[in-house]
Amino acid sequence: MIDCIAHGSVAEVVLDRAATRNALAMDDWHALAAAVTRVADDGARVILLRSAVAGTFCSGSDLREISRLAEHPEERAPFRAAMRSAMDPLQTLPLATIAVVDGDCFGGGVALALACDIRVAAPRSVFAITPAKLGISYPQEDVNRLAALVGRGQAARLLFAAGRIDAAEAARIGLVEILEEDPLTAARALAGQIAANAPCSVAKLKASLGDSGEGPGRDPAHDAAFDSGFAGVAFREGLAAFRERRTPDFASGRD
Repeated sequence: MIDCIAHGSVAEVVLDRAATRNALAMDDWHALAAAVTRVADDGARVILLRSAVAGTFCSGSDLREISRLAEHPEERAPFRAAMRSAMDPLQTLPLATIAVVDGDCFGGGVALALACDIRVAAPRSVFAITPAKLGISYPQEDVNRLAALVGRGQAARLLFAAGRIDAAEAARIGLVEILEEDPLTAARALAGQIAANAPCSVAKLKASLGDSGEGPGRDPAHDAAFDSGFAGVAFREGLAAFRERRTPDFASGRD
């Protein structure tokens, strides 16, 4: 479920799928894309992306749904396209976007936060990018954004080791810009400051920062490689490990 709450020129897009710890199914990705586009069309100057589920920002894609991708190759490209339709507008729309992370942020949830311009997190938040645990890859756009934020070495560490880092470490390496005990209040205050400025200036400044999602070395063949990962033995083994262990790291279909 995706909710939209307007506070003047600031719109809050709210993830509320408690049953899956905000692991998003295909319909949810499409609903998120529609919500972001709708609030932008309605004149929002700033979008806050947050969760209504205590202790969780987003666990990525719903693994129960994407487990189908092992047997249904025709669904892989639509799955990837659904994620892109939700994430990329956060980066490309001519308005400011802020991710409010208060809790677990795993797999595709990290990519969702990366698509925003600014990340505000609570000290209790935990981050993990763990596609390697499922024998799959990470979309090129998201890898580029990660490397642009934290540098190639830290990006490699997060992707290759697939381990968790706490919010303090995320801030140290540049994955998070602001740490606050009450991240929503802090994000709302920041959004108010931004919304008070000239929207045309914010749009031009955002454009001058650029979109790292299409960074240097972008290879269209990577999309095919990402899709084909779901056909591999490693993905089947990763699914089996998830079903056996049920650990938080495997909560996301992007893990």
